[in-house]
Amino acid sequence: MKNFLFISIEESFFIILIAIIVFGPKKIPEIARGLGEGIRYLKNAKEKIKNEILMQDDQKKQTSIFQKEKKKKKNIPPYSVKR
Repeated sequence: MKNFLFISIEESFFIILIAIIVFGPKKIPEIARGLGEGIRYLKNAKEKIKNEILMQDDQKKQTSIFQKEKKKKKNIPPYSVKR
């Protein structure tokens, strides 16, 4: 298992022990729940931004294709002459 943020298992237990002493055992689940909600909110926001960027890129591609087709049509005369 990888060390989280280069912290060993012993250091992790020490940090948890200090957190229990400072906040108390009843407050720890509330803090963890709040951190989980915050992380979930950030992930959702990241996905929304990513989707918006992809949509904008798709719209730019579609408009550029439309403009290219429009330019091609400008070179065609409005009427044809049959001989």
